[in-house]
Amino acid sequence: MPQPLIDLGGQQDAPILHIALANGFPPQTYIPLLRPFMDNYRVVSLPPRALWGDQSPPDQHQNWQTLADDLLAGFDQYGLDDVVAIGHSFGAIASLLAVIKEPQRFKSLVLLDPTALMPNLLSMIWQAWEQGIHEQIPLVQGAMRRRSEFESVEDALERFRGKRLFSDWVDEALRLYVEHGTQPKADGDGVELTWSPAWEAYYFSTVHQTIWEDLPKLDGLVPTLLVRGGTSDTLVPEARDKFMELVPSATYAEIDGHGHLFPQSAPDQTAKAIQTWIE
Repeated sequence: MPQPLIDLGGQQDAPILHIALANGFPPQTYIPLLRPFMDNYRVVSLPPRALWGDQSPPDQHQNWQTLADDLLAGFDQYGLDDVVAIGHSFGAIASLLAVIKEPQRFKSLVLLDPTALMPNLLSMIWQAWEQGIHEQIPLVQGAMRRRSEFESVEDALERFRGKRLFSDWVDEALRLYVEHGTQPKADGDGVELTWSPAWEAYYFSTVHQTIWEDLPKLDGLVPTLLVRGGTSDTLVPEARDKFMELVPSATYAEIDGHGHLFPQSAPDQTAKAIQTWIE
């Protein structure tokens, strides 16, 4: 199946700004963050395979290098070059791996709370795969338990509004999440999540294992900005420090008082941090 390209806005003949997504979130949830860039860029997203259509997750373990390879294949397919790459969470890992593989494609790289887990946690996840118990990983179990069907878009919006995960999101980001993160069910009775729990669980269980070996290869390739949520439990302070030791050419910024999903909870602050760095 051909890889889809989602145009989020901006000027058609302008330089390309690409957003790579966090696990489970449609690209439209990043519009509040990306809107300030649309005067100067064509803003696009090549979503991961979870949003390509009716594909099911692979049965075997694949690392997130496959995400990077899909990005680069999409750049080829649509003729995208000199890209400003912004990636969030596992989309940040996909973006940096793509830069390492084909740096000539990129103008700059912005990493929003990348999923760079500490080595002990990576080892635990790998051991779970080796022992055949990866479905017992807490994030995997949480994804598989996620409710995926709703009576309507408005029903989904009300239910998500009461969830702790979305409690500090700006209203527009949450509405965009529900409008673009659900689709009519095949039987026409209600709506269901477009990014299935099975795909979300698969990505959570296949965390990129060699990130700390890969990061030194990134140093000096393209201008790089690392942005962390001040209260993030994904890019913990120890990982942030390790990252900056391995990529000393990178610039660091922090969004105080916000966690891992700060692109949706603090889009204006995040956009300002990126714009200040670009300028």
